[in-house]
Amino acid sequence: MFRIIAIPFGWIMKGCYILVKNYGVALFLFTLIIKLIMLPSALKQQKSTAKTARLQPKLEQIKKKYANNRDKLNEATMELYNQEGISPTSGCLSLVLTYIILFAVIEVVYAPMTFISGLPTDKIEQASQTVVDLYKVSQKIAGDVAEGETSALTLSERLENGTNLRELLEGYNADLKFTDERLEEIATIFESDPSLDEYFNDGKKVSTRLLAGGTTARAQLIVLSVGDDHPELFDPEVADFCRDFDYSFLGFYLGEYPSWKTVYILIPIISLVSQLMLTILSQFFMKRNGQNMSAGKGMMGMLYAMPIISFLIAFSFPAGIGIYWIFSSVLSLVQTVAVNLYFTPARLDKILAKESKKKSRRPSLYQMALEQQKAQQAAANGQSLLDDLDSPEVKLSKSERKEVERQKINEARKKLVEDDEDEDPRVLEARKRMAEKYGD
Repeated sequence: MFRIIAIPFGWIMKGCYILVKNYGVALFLFTLIIKLIMLPSALKQQKSTAKTARLQPKLEQIKKKYANNRDKLNEATMELYNQEGISPTSGCLSLVLTYIILFAVIEVVYAPMTFISGLPTDKIEQASQTVVDLYKVSQKIAGDVAEGETSALTLSERLENGTNLRELLEGYNADLKFTDERLEEIATIFESDPSLDEYFNDGKKVSTRLLAGGTTARAQLIVLSVGDDHPELFDPEVADFCRDFDYSFLGFYLGEYPSWKTVYILIPIISLVSQLMLTILSQFFMKRNGQNMSAGKGMMGMLYAMPIISFLIAFSFPAGIGIYWIFSSVLSLVQTVAVNLYFTPARLDKILAKESKKKSRRPSLYQMALEQQKAQQAAANGQSLLDDLDSPEVKLSKSERKEVERQKINEARKKLVEDDEDEDPRVLEARKRMAEKYGD
């Protein structure tokens, strides 16, 4: 599913890479573009948050008034939100979009050949399969320790001792399950370079974490590095792309996994610090703007916990994901400062006062749901809100008004039939057939 979502983001990333010819810099431009696209949503969210902050006194009054009636409390709260033109779920959309973009970026980072190279899919899949198959054979060779030996011989050593390569591979094929044709192709590759098993068993060059899932998108990151070291293993188009593609940023190879033992640990650390700075700065501006900081302390705790969770998760993804988090946090920090410097409390008061004069009184979806609930309750008590059709307090669209009118007509017909129960049964039967044929 996320592969489909990633396609349009892949187009943006491809355009950025074509422009700068470096994946790390392209990732920064990509993040900047996404932030600019979401800027209107951020501005709207800022105003919505400010509106909510101004309602705190009224909300507290409602809580006290309906402290013992949760249904009335929810109803009065939503009516107040509707009167002020505030959607209580306005922040959810931004959060959902953030996570959708994150998972799309993960796909793009894992599969740069798919989204950027423009190579035929079959050539990319063939290159990925070659890497996976050579890795599997190399692992079998490394794990094949002869009796009385403390370590396995390399393929070069085995061939020097007279081992028949094809017989060796056939012995492994019960687990590998290669076709005869594929077995011959793999044997030919190892014959041309018997040291390949040592290369594929070198964890610094071929990450076992990237190949753990087989021929998934992650294998493309191995294809990039292997294609640079051993271009003869792949189709010329694939080898050319691997040679020319710059999958790095400031010397960091973005396909590498962060580790405490390498300099790549700086990526999760910088990501953690930048996200914590963003959280602290956001809390500062919320307090400055007079927002209720005492409400939702559990939520505030989660805000500080999320950077730590991201720090831990960063070890499970290639460095490119951590770099994206850093870019996103830094740009969000700049955006937060800029938005709050523009939306000063005084300016916000003027903007909100101006908007309050123009705001629409049309009910929100939640308000309409409450009205429907009221109607159902009234019907249960032998009443009907259909008589309130012309009430100025109930504003309906053209289609909604038409539906209400249809219900009134149906009720009138039903009442007429009930009043005519003593009428000729043949007439009633004819009416029933007409209703079944033409509807109400």
